[in-house]
Amino acid sequence: MLCAGWLMILSFASCNRNNEGPDGPGAIPEVRPRGVAAGDPVTASIGTGGGELKSGDGKLVVKVPAGAVSAATVFSIQPINNTLPGGHLSAYRLLPEGLDFAKPIELLYHYTEEDIVGTAVDALFLAYQKNDGVWSFMTETKLDAAARTLTVTTNHFSDWAPFALFWLNSDPRAVKAGAEAKLTIDITDTYLLAAEHKERAIGKSRLFDRSQGIGAWSLAGSGNLTVSGDKSGAIYKAPSQVAGAASVSITVTLNKVIPEDTLPRRRLSQELNIYKKIRYYQETYFTAKAGNDELNLPAHYYLHEDGNLVVAGVQRTSATPGITIMMNMGSVLKSGVFPWNQDLDPGKAVLGYVLTLTDTYISTHNCDWIASPGAVAVEVVEEDGVTYVQGEFDGRVYRNRSCDDDFSLPVRGEFRVKAR
Repeated sequence: MLCAGWLMILSFASCNRNNEGPDGPGAIPEVRPRGVAAGDPVTASIGTGGGELKSGDGKLVVKVPAGAVSAATVFSIQPINNTLPGGHLSAYRLLPEGLDFAKPIELLYHYTEEDIVGTAVDALFLAYQKNDGVWSFMTETKLDAAARTLTVTTNHFSDWAPFALFWLNSDPRAVKAGAEAKLTIDITDTYLLAAEHKERAIGKSRLFDRSQGIGAWSLAGSGNLTVSGDKSGAIYKAPSQVAGAASVSITVTLNKVIPEDTLPRRRLSQELNIYKKIRYYQETYFTAKAGNDELNLPAHYYLHEDGNLVVAGVQRTSATPGITIMMNMGSVLKSGVFPWNQDLDPGKAVLGYVLTLTDTYISTHNCDWIASPGAVAVEVVEEDGVTYVQGEFDGRVYRNRSCDDDFSLPVRGEFRVKAR
């Protein structure tokens, strides 16, 4: 049967998909807020000969070809929070905005293993936000799985971010021993456009409940996993006891999540496995990865004094290794995002890592005074009359030695602590 208003075929890919996949006929682009700054911008003046600019975290590279601008132009990349559904990946504000470049500029994003937890590499695309608040993803995003890169070209700047078409969600992401987490598969509606369109507006997120597209669920680790009858979701129950904290991995098999004629990546219509990590804990925890070292710091606490919040984790019998995060929060203990900075300015933070008593690191280079990219995001929660501070952080720490020592380590972690 032909769709009513056959002229719409000029704009829409089809109108009889029977609501399969993310492109149901009711899909409507959704307006989302603009991201707020999550760190200082990186800037460079690039002239007619072209050049490159790399984001502070090293993940995004902007490649400006010769002839793209007619005169020396200041380019900048600023980290912002990602307002896309399921948007835990990095997001960036690229400037100058509103300038049409004479030649396409290449955006190259390097993703990591942590970036694809909960989704699949074939579901990743680069997206940008328009002035009306609608995000659109670029269907021709080039994926290089071997190099772990996403690449697009553009003639204009805006807010840009990697975007996943679907993801495995856990609510909450971390649970107390004996408690439960609800797992669902979320997917976004994408506005139907003709095949020749190079971008698609992103609609609302919803549950993916097409049972014929969902295969087996599995649990690696302790606890119990109960899958719903239609396989659209599951409940994970953590063990009743744990020493400090531990993690499990939950995997689900998806098949033909995206209709084969909808997107250029054929694997999206084939079988894919996605997984999610869930942390469970007795009461508090402080875990991190510094370089290649996995750290589970059993002695941890927070102290809020003179407007500064200090969150620290160390070994029980030694001060090493240890991680200390200091935030200029103000007199009121509150949730927020605190970018790394040279000093403890209001709304900023400093990260320190002590490997040994003679091998120490800090989030600012010892002489160049270049602050690490990244931030610490904290949440203040009240449970049974007890105040907890929980959150996650990522960045880079520099060895605190001579000025010509450029050695540094990437650091990321999660914590849940209570007052000492």
